[in-house]
Order: sequence, then C-alpha cells, then structure tokens
Amino acid sequence: MKRRIPLVIALVALVAVGAAYAAQRGFSTKTEAFNPGNAPVSDAAAWVHGAGVPGGTDDQGLVLLLSALVTFPPGASADATIQNVQGTVLTSLGVDHMLGTACTNGSPRWDVETSNGGVYGVGCASGVHSTAGMPMGWERITFSNQDFQNLSGPAFTGFGTAGAKLDFLQLLQDEAGVAVLDNLNVNGTVIGSKNGKHEDDDDNNDNNGNNNDNHGNNDGQANTAAPAAPAAPAAKAGHDSRDSHNGNGKSKGSHD
Repeated sequence: MKRRIPLVIALVALVAVGAAYAAQRGFSTKTEAFNPGNAPVSDAAAWVHGAGVPGGTDDQGLVLLLSALVTFPPGASADATIQNVQGTVLTSLGVDHMLGTACTNGSPRWDVETSNGGVYGVGCASGVHSTAGMPMGWERITFSNQDFQNLSGPAFTGFGTAGAKLDFLQLLQDEAGVAVLDNLNVNGTVIGSKNGKHEDDDDNNDNNGNNNDNHGNNDGQANTAAPAAPAAPAAKAGHDSRDSHNGNGKSKGSHD
C-alpha cells in the first residue's frame, strides 16, 4: 500500500490532463477537469498507475481530485463520464473505493440522467459497502434503487425499467478531497484494473479498458485497514478542459 500512495499524490503533475479514454466493450470513460469559472483550485481526473486495486492485470486506478469546493454556479469538479450509454437501460451500478479517500453522500457520486428527464445523484456513502474478498484498504460498493437521490424530474423507477433508459452517466468529485476508485461497474461491465488494458495517447493521458463481464472479487483477504489519504495539492489556477455535454451534467451543484 505504501508504494501506491506516493504515486497517487503524484497526480498533482497531471492537473493539466485534458481527456483520457477507457475503451470498454461499447462503454468508455472520459476523464476531465470541469472548471468553467477558472477558479484557483487544483482540479484533475485521471487513471493513475499504482492507484488501482491490487491483484488485477493492470495497476491503474481512477483518481478524482478537487482541492477546494467551488460554489455552484459555476462550480468545479473532477469528472469521469461514461461514454456510449445513451439509450442503454441501467440494470446495475457499482464501484471499488480505496478506504481513507473521499467518500460522502455528495462526492464522489454517480450523476445518472435518464431519457424521461430524470436527474439522480448516487453518493459514495450510500449503497452496500463490503470488504469481503477485497485486498487490504479497499471496499466494494454496490448500489440499489433506494440509493438514487431524485434531483429533478420523475422519481427513479428502478433498475431494468423503461424509466432507467440512460441519457448521460458520470462519476464526479465536486467537494474538496481526493477520491481513489477502480472497477467502475455499469450493467456488469467493469472498467478498471481487473484484467484491464491501458495505453497512453498522444496527449500523455492514461487510457484504461478491459473486457470483464462482472464485478468479480480480486484476490486477497478481507481487511478494513485504510491507507493514509493522499494530501490535496496546493491551489493553482484552474482550467476548463471539458467539451460540451449538450446540457448534461445537470446534477452539478444540486446534491445535498
């Protein structure tokens, strides 16, 4: 665990990350820093070597970092947007989380937006948290229908229903802190270190992908010991590397 923490802290050097993609059986992730008001904060999102769940074929984990809360509007956040989900009916949702890093009811959270106009927040602190079968310092979070906070539009009708047809899906950090995550689970497709493949693109961003069909356990004994949380970097001038979301990302600034 100690060898991974300095690499997580080294994310400061990746603050200028523009976008990273993770090819994933039709889904993909795009990581980006959202700071439309150019607030003087450190804001970054990236797949970082050494930060993932141990035991997989790849060691990259998703790090979402925001050094200070930026009041909405305009707000600021570190985002991992799931690509190619439009029209897909959401049937399950989960993520692996490094204990000791940010995890509240507000951040990190899933921003779930459906084709019927529903906007929902699913916070990290909700769901079922389990360390069973996980390596030391990690937990698996599995979400259910009752974890969906209704932010606007109709109430969530439940996984697998017509009202769960996706228009937009994003995992974001918009509170001060550093969240270290891995193995994002959307409908049983896992994006992360478990059997993952990562390649660097021309912009020195980290790419992540695998062809896992389930959110299966990694090797290792259950353990609740948490690693030390990485420190937030010193504030610096922010930037906006986010392209148009065509009106999506509606949960920003609207969670409890």
